[in-house]
Order: sequence, then structure tokens, then C-alpha cells
Amino acid sequence: MLPRRRFWAGKALLGIRRKVNNVEYIADINPIFVDNKVVGAISVVRDITEIVSLSSKLNDYTNRVMELRDKVREIHRAHHRFEDIVSNSEEMVKMKDRARRMASSDMAVIILGESGSGKELFAHAIHHAGSRSNNPFVPVNCAAFSPQLLSSELFGYEAGAFTGAVKGGKLGLFEIANGGTLFLDEIGDMEYDLQSKLLRVLETGEFMRIGGTKPLKVDVRIISATNRDIGRLIHETKFREDLYYRLNVVSIDIPPLRTRLGDIAPLVEHFLEKYNRRMKKRYTVSDATIEILKRYHYPGNVRELFNILEFAASTSDTEEIAPGDLPIFSKLGSSPSHRRSLSHAMRSSEKGAIEEVLKSCGTSLAGKRKAAAHLGISLATLYNKIRQYDL
Repeated sequence: MLPRRRFWAGKALLGIRRKVNNVEYIADINPIFVDNKVVGAISVVRDITEIVSLSSKLNDYTNRVMELRDKVREIHRAHHRFEDIVSNSEEMVKMKDRARRMASSDMAVIILGESGSGKELFAHAIHHAGSRSNNPFVPVNCAAFSPQLLSSELFGYEAGAFTGAVKGGKLGLFEIANGGTLFLDEIGDMEYDLQSKLLRVLETGEFMRIGGTKPLKVDVRIISATNRDIGRLIHETKFREDLYYRLNVVSIDIPPLRTRLGDIAPLVEHFLEKYNRRMKKRYTVSDATIEILKRYHYPGNVRELFNILEFAASTSDTEEIAPGDLPIFSKLGSSPSHRRSLSHAMRSSEKGAIEEVLKSCGTSLAGKRKAAAHLGISLATLYNKIRQYDL
């Protein structure tokens, strides 16, 4: 049966909702022409129940995708702000102001400083203060992966790209960070050939997954960090000079803790406030304890200070941390020869501390791991110090 003439006029009618004998359906009606005259029509009918079901499934899938996206953003987000960077020293205040000023831009930033000095804290704060703060912040430690594994982590891979690949392929960190920030920690340890691939992404904004044939476009801000001497690595042909200039649009150079001992007291207060809140305690420190802490050289920087305080708080018999509770007290509190002034807390004291720990722990791989843990630094940083001081 053809539709009424006032609705027909020889044109196709799509999505017409009908109901016959309490059955609802959707009809698409197309006219049949013979000698330019409409002689009939073909009607394709779909049960509306099926359409409602498909629409409901589509909504479910859409909601699931949104949930997964929110979970990814929750996992990959900046956890720290500039307010979390505790310091009263003039040089650190200057670095924080510099970082704040360029946070709102998309410029590449390289953060320089020793292990444990707070490089990742700065990276979090820069992202959080920028226009991408609602998008992912994705950190990756370049020293923690082999070159092949790091490549697959950064760029992802297609299904069947290599033996052992995850079924269906894998998203790379560049894709996960799209619209946000990718933080390349320990960039100085990235393998030379992989640096070429990274440079291409920075220049073109495109890359291909391992085993892929189609270039993918991404919009990612790069923040990098290293405790290595990049100038020396470039001279030794271990780091690409052109990549360095791409990464070093703005540099933030974090001073080591031993050069800003005036920050010890506020850092101790900050740590104990967080520790007390977490442990539901009321730990304090004596003035004598602060003085002992100011005499130490901190090869592990702020991270080592926090490790020392956590150890002292967990082993103290009272809620006031005394000098004797500090694991460094036997070195700095008992003998005047160990009471180092600021000038002695530089290169020679750091070298001596590493030599002493290596002598105690041994130079095997297991011994070096133990030494690194004792010093509050990573194994990679310990190896860098050993090379630096020719130990």
C-alpha cells in the first residue's frame, strides 16, 4: 500500500515510524518508476525493538569508553603542585618562578639536577599549572627499560608485530599522552638510535607503531629530565645534539640539597606533617636533630632526607626524634672530624661517602644495589657517580 499522496510526491521516505496490530516498526520507502511514473514502492521494514536494542548497546559502549578514558586520566595525572615544592632558598625560589612563567605554554622543558633533588616534582607542577592540566600526565623512566622495550612502550605496536606481543596490539605512551604531557625522566640514558625516532616525533608530531604502516598524529608536550652531563654525552656521541636543542627550549636547573641547607628545617616540617597525618602520630624534632641534619652532605638529596626521617620516626622510642635516632648520627654526631661545614659537603664529601659505602657493601652487583639503597639513590645514579669520581 502506497503512502498518501500528500506525503509521497514520488520521493523516498526514510525512517517512517508505523504501528500495526500493536507492533511498532520503522520503514524506509522507495518509489518504483516506470516511464517516469510511480507504479509502486519498495518498503524495508525494521522492528523498532531491534533499533532500540542497538541504540542501547551503543550507549553502553559509549559510557564504557568514557569510563575507561576517565580511569586513564585518573591514573595518568599530575599529583603535585608548585605549593608542594618546599624551599626558602633564593635559587630554588627563582627556579619555581621560572617554571611557573612557562607552565602555560607548550614549550619543551628539560629539568636538570641530581637524583632525588625533585625533578619529577617540578614536572608534575608544570603540567598541573598549564593549559593541559585536565589531560594525561604520563611519566616514563628511560633508564628502566631496554632500548627495544622502551621503543614499544613509547610508540606501541600492532598485533603480531613480534613474538610475545599482546594480542590485539598495544597503545604507546605517546597515544596515551595525546593532548597532555609526556615526561621523559632520565632522558640522558636513552639509547642513541631511539633518540632519532624521538626527534622525528618532536619535529613532525607523527609516529608509527612498531609493525604499523599508518602514521599517527599526536599533540603532546614534552618535559624531560636528567642527572647526566648532557654536554659530555654529546661530546662522546652518546646524545644527539639536535635532539638536545629540541628538548632544551627552557631549562630548569635544580640545585642539590647540600647547597641549600637552609631548606632542611622546612623540609623536615613538611615531611613530618605528611607522615603524622598518614600514621596518626605527632612526631616532632629537636633543635639538636636539625643541627645534625644540616651537617650531612645528602648524596641522595631530598629523597634521602625523607628516607632518613622515615627511618628515625619508625625506630624512635618517643614522638620527639632525637639526634641518636638518625641513622647518620654515628657519622656526624660522635666525632668532630665528621662535622662537615658547607664547603666540605661538596665534591670531596660525596666521593668519600660513596667510597665508604662501597667498601662496606662491596662492588659486586648485589653490593652496589645495597650501596645505592643505603645512599638513597638509584642504581643508575650510583653508576654515574662511580664514573664521575673514577672509583
